[in-house]
Amino acid sequence: MLNSKLIISIVFFSFLLFCTSIVKNKTRVIEKNIAIYEKKISYLEKELHESQLDFYYLTSPKLLQEKMFFLTNEKYHYMSLSKIYLNYDDFINEQKKISKK
Repeated sequence: MLNSKLIISIVFFSFLLFCTSIVKNKTRVIEKNIAIYEKKISYLEKELHESQLDFYYLTSPKLLQEKMFFLTNEKYHYMSLSKIYLNYDDFINEQKKISKK
């Protein structure tokens, strides 16, 4: 009786030890994947930030004015905000209003 209890407890302990090692290895693999993805995300966020800075710098009105003057030797004039249309339909509607007047 004592031997059977001892054998059952050793088998049960071995089974739990085996399951623990499997879970630990799987979590280690998952943590490595998370670390890899976190590095990729931080790199992409850095690239996005740098791209946004480049875009804001290259599309600034002052820089565009300087480039236009350098390329064409003509004075660059700003367009008023009321002349900028967000889509083609707004432009067509505005043209229809002007032509009817």
